[in-house]
This record gives sequence, C-alpha cells and structure tokens, in this order.
Amino acid sequence: MKKLNKVYHIDAREIETIIDKPIVDVTITSPPYFDLKDYGSRNQIGYGQDYANYLNDLKFVFGHVYNITKENGTLWVIIDAFRRDGEVVPLPFDFSNTIKEIGWKLQEIIIWGKDRTVPWTHKGQMRNLFEYVLMFSKTNDYNFYIDKVRDFETLKKWWVKYPERYNPKGKTPDAIWNFDIPTQGSWGNGYIKHFCPLPEEMIEQMLKLTTKENDLVLDCFAGSGAVLSKADNMKRKYIGTELNKDYINMFETYLQNTGEKKRAEYEKHENNQMKQHKFQKLILDLRALKFARVFYQKLMDGKTDEIERIYVEKSKAKPEKTNSLIVVNYYILIKNPSKKLSLELKLQKLSDKAPLSKFGIEPIFHFTSSQKKFNQKFEEKKVFFYSSKVTHKYIDTSNHPHSIASNMKKALIISKIMVDLDEKDYE
Repeated sequence: MKKLNKVYHIDAREIETIIDKPIVDVTITSPPYFDLKDYGSRNQIGYGQDYANYLNDLKFVFGHVYNITKENGTLWVIIDAFRRDGEVVPLPFDFSNTIKEIGWKLQEIIIWGKDRTVPWTHKGQMRNLFEYVLMFSKTNDYNFYIDKVRDFETLKKWWVKYPERYNPKGKTPDAIWNFDIPTQGSWGNGYIKHFCPLPEEMIEQMLKLTTKENDLVLDCFAGSGAVLSKADNMKRKYIGTELNKDYINMFETYLQNTGEKKRAEYEKHENNQMKQHKFQKLILDLRALKFARVFYQKLMDGKTDEIERIYVEKSKAKPEKTNSLIVVNYYILIKNPSKKLSLELKLQKLSDKAPLSKFGIEPIFHFTSSQKKFNQKFEEKKVFFYSSKVTHKYIDTSNHPHSIASNMKKALIISKIMVDLDEKDYE
C-alpha cells in the first residue's frame, strides 16, 4: 500500500499496484467519454476504442475498485449517453449491467441537471442538459447518511405554520440534482482545464451522503482533481490515479495554494450551520403547541366549548405507537367536571384521524376543573403564552404569579416551550 493523499501518474487499470487491500470508503469518478474526447494520453480508455473494448476496460477498472472497496463502501459514477450512427447509445445502462457482473449493486439513479453546457443541438435531437449519476454499493449494508443532506435551512416559510407537513430532520433530497458546471478558470488562475469538471456542491453532496471525516475517497479517473480537492477540503483522505501529468501538476499546485483556506471555510460552515438536532427539536416543539390549538379549534367547530386553558408539556417517555415521534402531556382546564369523560372520548377520536394523526404526537390528556390544581403544573416556572390563533410566536412570558394570572386572560395555551418565529424571516 502506497501513501495516501496523493494522485498517482498511472493508468486506472493498474490501480491495484498502489492499493492492494479493501480500504476505500467511496469512489467518485467520471470515466473518459467513449471515443469522443482525446485526453492526450497513449493507450487511453475511450478514445479510439470500439464500444465492446471500452466497456471491457471499464469492467476491468471497476473490478479492481470493487476489490479495494470496504464491504460498506459505495461507488458514484457520472456518465452520459451519446449518439452514434443516428441513434442514442444507452451507455449508463450498458455500463451498469456490465459492472453488475462484478458484484456492484445499483442503488440510485440520479439526474444531474447541468445548466452550463454547449448551447447547440443537432437536427432531430434536443439540448443535452443532463447526465446520469449512478450510485452502486458493494453489499446491501452500505453507508448512506441521508440525514446529513436533508435540507432544513432553505425550506419554504410554510414549515413555520405547518410543521406537521415537514420531516423534523429536514427535507429529503430529490433524485434530480441541479448543479451548474463550473466555468473554466472559476477555481482561480485558470485551474479548471478539463472537458467536464464536476461542481464542488455536487461532490460535497456525495461525500456527505456516503462518508465521514477521515474516510478514504478514491477517484480512479482524477482529471483535474475536483473530487480529491473537495475530499481534502472536507477533511477526508484521498487517493487518485490520472494519466495526464499536466492535470496532476495543476491539482497539486491548486491544493497547495488553496487547501488550508478551503478547509478553514469548511470548518466555519459546519460550525455556523443550524444543527440538525436543533431544527428537529424546533419542529417537534411547533407540533406539540399546534396540536393543542388544532384540537381546541376542532372542538369549538363541533360546538364543544368546554376548554378554558391548556398547559403543554413534552414528556421524556418513548412513544408506544409506531408512527409517533414524541409523547406530549396536555393538561386541560375544563369548565364543567361532568363533561370530562365525553371530552376525553372526543379528543381521542380527533387524535386518531387527520389532521391530528399526521403530527406524530402521542398525546396524554389530563383534566381538571380546579384553577388551583391547573396552576400548580407551572407555578414558579418560566412559561410562555400563546393565543388560540398562533402557536409559532408567543404573546408574552412570565414566571410571576400575578403576571401569569393576567396573561391567562388573553392566552389559550401555556407552556415552558419557547417558540418565537416570524414567517417573514423565512421567506
């Protein structure tokens, strides 16, 4: 095994001369185009070959990659169909079927929408604005950290008012990725001089999905080193192979000049992001409060006007129901103690059907008609007051008995949960 964090000037077909053990966590690469682009090397894969030999060479390369990949490792291949003799050749699918014979399992087919591309078409065909991104695994037990790429910072403002519609961990990415191709030289000093450089953001997405810091990233067709530089920026180890020495020199110079700065930017971004667990807690807090407001309104719509106040308290108990995410206690001050049983039955029925059944909340209802007993639940606690119309922004807060009594006259919901969100901040 030779040293890591290096691009070796060898043919990808010789990769087992530098790695002879299954140590690779992920391979991200884009094979040479078939007979379309001359990458400037003798005996190169693709250019000047017939289609069968091209596929056989790729099978040979990715057979070696399979052998040096960990059991839970993955392979990402960016690859495109092309036209030949007046028809489309489905290379992505031919390639997939070819390496399936090795043992690779196709797990994802992603469409990469690459807006910056050649703005021309030939007669009888449309503009080629996308490529395929294929993800393979070595086994069925592979690393796939979907929670790392859930979008919880750029959601539409509606999550504030409708938290029950959004996964507490964030939005799952679609299988259509829109990342512009970097313009030539966009990395500084004319760095990118490759036929199809991959966008940094797309590489970052793949790395987050299938690796953690200090994992080993391989690119066996390294080109100008976009995958490997991003791996280094994100504190992953890397290794690559590339036939074109100019590309290697370009990569090494770029990494030497920018590596430290890029790693610092990565660390700063990671530290400044809203942590996923904070977003998850916020969504569940919003749901717990809104649940009370909704069941109150449903009862009012059904001409049941028995509730005076509701105290909301999240429980540390684990839910018993399969689809529940949290257990919440709802302490309800009622007007007439004789209505307790009928009110409890109504609330259970409401909780078992939409919209309340969509909240992921396992409610526990407690009833009292005694103001004193009700107040005991939150005496000497800092509490927040919410109206019967809005539960994503509290109307007041207090831990003083007199102030609490005053606020209860205008508030329906009381809770230690503090939510203070303005929809306009998330537009």
